[in-house]
Amino acid sequence: LPDSLRHWHRGGMFALNFAEASFTNWAAGGENSISGQTRLHAFVNYKKDSTSWENGIDLAYGFLQQGRGLTKKTDDKIDFTSKYSRYAFEKVWYYSALLGFKTQFSPGYNYQDDTAKILISDFLSPGYIILAIGLDYKPNKHFSFFTAPLTGRTTIVKNQALADAGDFGME
Repeated sequence: LPDSLRHWHRGGMFALNFAEASFTNWAAGGENSISGQTRLHAFVNYKKDSTSWENGIDLAYGFLQQGRGLTKKTDDKIDFTSKYSRYAFEKVWYYSALLGFKTQFSPGYNYQDDTAKILISDFLSPGYIILAIGLDYKPNKHFSFFTAPLTGRTTIVKNQALADAGDFGME
């Protein structure tokens, strides 16, 4: 690799799953259903001398349609994390700062029955931004223990109806 890329490591995993259950002339009962889920986990990390920078993203979305009822969301996640570290002492302790962001792709509902639903969440409702400063213990490349006595979290509620209802700690 060229010198400019030698200290970068990247990778990830992608999964796409579908399932279907179909019951025809089945005496014992049951309902037809179809479901799907997709997941993506990717990372890009940098390590050189006394500096490391770890970045990761997790995305997931899933659904379920059972019988003639409403299609329901079974998984929904957007989670991004970035942690920057500089060597502190004893070759295993690092001063570190972490930035995180979490939300979801689409509206979430509380289902009353197969025809009624109540909105309980949405994109950026909630959204969380986390900033943490602390020490990271890294004895090897496969283990990290991050302790952050200085941590703050901001909650975003873009949907005004959810904010007015006091959801997610909003007043």
